Amino acid sequence: MEVLRLHNLQKSFGSVRALKSASFTLDEGEVVALLGDNGAGKSTLIKAISGVFPVDRGDIYVRGQKVSIRSTRDAMDLGIETIHQDTSLAPDLSIARNLFLGREPVNLRWLGVFAPLDLAKLRDAAAALLKRVGISKKLDADALVSTLSGGERQSIAISRAMQFAAKVIILDEPTNNLGVEETHGVLRFVKEVRAAGHSVLLITHNIHHVFQVADRVIVMRRGEIVAEQTVADTDLLTVESIITGADMSALLKETRAK
Repeated sequence: MEVLRLHNLQKSFGSVRALKSASFTLDEGEVVALLGDNGAGKSTLIKAISGVFPVDRGDIYVRGQKVSIRSTRDAMDLGIETIHQDTSLAPDLSIARNLFLGREPVNLRWLGVFAPLDLAKLRDAAAALLKRVGISKKLDADALVSTLSGGERQSIAISRAMQFAAKVIILDEPTNNLGVEETHGVLRFVKEVRAAGHSVLLITHNIHHVFQVADRVIVMRRGEIVAEQTVADTDLLTVESIITGADMSALLKETRAK
């Protein structure tokens, strides 16, 4: 089932056309890798989807319905959660507070913004969520996020998106600056997210990771989508050639011949 459809998205900043034309679909339970060199338009595209800024032209559909995304709140209300490489977590708050940030259970709800947090319920819900999403290391829900490793922070951020039933989870360089073990943990978590029925748009510079978790590859260059292929029908050298616009296999042969 189609979850997200983009049709001819365009965005300019003054005389610079950051997005010339972007159209693709994302299906339920699918991981799609969005690739391209710096300046290809990837960041502009995901910021448009996540509501950081509106597009100039083009249409966005969520589950077949045309939608208007004018803010990050619009995107979240539509079930689109974006996890940036800094994980968008509050380091000085606990794991539990981060998991339910802005959606914490409270007592005396009629007090509105002055309602006190239901700390016991918050801890219990956080512990249950961590267990459900399969974080193997036992983490204290009251521990500050600042005490966690990079991989653990990514897991917490992805858990939060899963908790609130995000239809689409956008992962922006989720393994950047992580060690080997933590990277494997995050990639495992991406597979678990897909298995749970969520759709993932993965932005990464590491093509090796793409071939471990993605179903499809979309390549951007100079603000346009220039290729779209299933992972099963392509290989690493072909994808690199499309990204750079160079024939990597020919270059490799030349290098070996020297």
